[in-house]
Amino acid sequence: MAARRSPWAVLVVTTLGSMLMFVNATSINVALPAISGDLGVTAATADWFLLAYMLALSMTVLVFSRLSDMFGRRRLYLAGLVLMIAASLIASLVADPIALIVLRALQGVAAASIIPNANAIISDAFPPAMLTVGLSINIMMASAASIVGPVVGGLLLDSLGWRSLFLVNVPFGVLALLLGLVILPRDHRRQSAGDRFDVAGALLVAAALAALLLGVNRVSVWGLGDPRVLALFAAALVLGVVFAVVERRTTVALIDTSILVERARALALTSAFLMAFPQSAVLVLVVLHQQLALGVSSVQAGLMAAVTAAALVVTSPLAGILARRFSSRTVSSIGCALSAVGYGLTAASFGTSSGGALIAGLLLVGAGNGVFTAPNTAAIMSGLPASRRGIANGVRSLLFNGAQTTGTAVALVLVTAGLAAVGIDGYDTVVTDPATVAPAFVAAGLLLAAFGIAATIASIARGGSWLAAPARSARTRPDAVPWETIPTPALRGEGP
Repeated sequence: MAARRSPWAVLVVTTLGSMLMFVNATSINVALPAISGDLGVTAATADWFLLAYMLALSMTVLVFSRLSDMFGRRRLYLAGLVLMIAASLIASLVADPIALIVLRALQGVAAASIIPNANAIISDAFPPAMLTVGLSINIMMASAASIVGPVVGGLLLDSLGWRSLFLVNVPFGVLALLLGLVILPRDHRRQSAGDRFDVAGALLVAAALAALLLGVNRVSVWGLGDPRVLALFAAALVLGVVFAVVERRTTVALIDTSILVERARALALTSAFLMAFPQSAVLVLVVLHQQLALGVSSVQAGLMAAVTAAALVVTSPLAGILARRFSSRTVSSIGCALSAVGYGLTAASFGTSSGGALIAGLLLVGAGNGVFTAPNTAAIMSGLPASRRGIANGVRSLLFNGAQTTGTAVALVLVTAGLAAVGIDGYDTVVTDPATVAPAFVAAGLLLAAFGIAATIASIARGGSWLAAPARSARTRPDAVPWETIPTPALRGEGP
């Protein structure tokens, strides 16, 4: 029998893989204008360099979570690294925009195979008493990677060009793969006769997301009232309804919709969706506005985008401190409100080109998300037996990734349409007067603020006490999850 691997060695390997995914996801934001100009594509097409990755991740994260249970986490994790290495190497060489979009989608599939499995492998390796520590370290390093991603992307872009953003994944991916082959414990899971995969559910949710995102993206090209756009939206709605019906009837459901019955949990999931919608979009807007309207370098734009992630990392521990006096409802609502104000300030900064308002807004957005995540996650998981917590997290993962993808797509549509109205059809232009493009960015920013307000309302509507429950309640309920012990995004399972 092989010796048991050190959980700390396993943590190092899985953290390296997670960091690679987060750097890859966030570094590309600063390169959008450069790629758009080099390949000669319009803004509507360039949007898909981001959306293809996010859509593929959203479509497949639940699929790989289920497949890892059936065929083994190590196999899926290592396969994801191989796919990421291959897709990155080819992406650094292609000159066709469609090929690059396809390769970005493959990178999203790879991330869906790596990120959820990293947390699961850590959970398998660590004893219960140390699990929170292991997950906290992994998530903290992943958050740090998301901070440095735009900065690394800007440095590589300025010195070596946009292709280096893909090529740099190769050596680090090979290192993570070799370490994984040596250190990660072998899978002992054997598929049983009762293991079946929900093929219908996987296809339906993928088709619904694809129809929705394609419809949103085409609004700026075809117009909102175009029959093709309306048909795509209708198809997304119908497919979503059919998916819900199928999931309720099948015995091998991809997700269990029965967890939505409880009002407080359903509203917590709603808050998670509403908070996720603007989270990625605001960073894309900031990077584009910095380069397009203000003409700053990609490095400077990346540093500005990193403000939000830095604030999130710094303020996350505050959730545990606030938990001693206030309920999860209270702390979650505070986080939502902070983010809503932050999005409003960010939108205002687009209209005035005020650096102070922008920095303040991004700090509040990061702080709000840092305070919000842990208590809201616990509200979703609270009261569920251990056997159903994974299912609940799967629903949350689907909502989170779907919201981030849709939010980014909608924000880009508003910006693209606004740019087209003033005769700009690409992201590789620097305007002489920032006021020319301000309305497009302000409109997108105000939409994000509206989602922050809606999230606050949904969080408050959960009901219950504003103050913390007595400590004894967590000890008397074996299934309860004391949320102050949950590392901020440790139970997310979603991608960048």
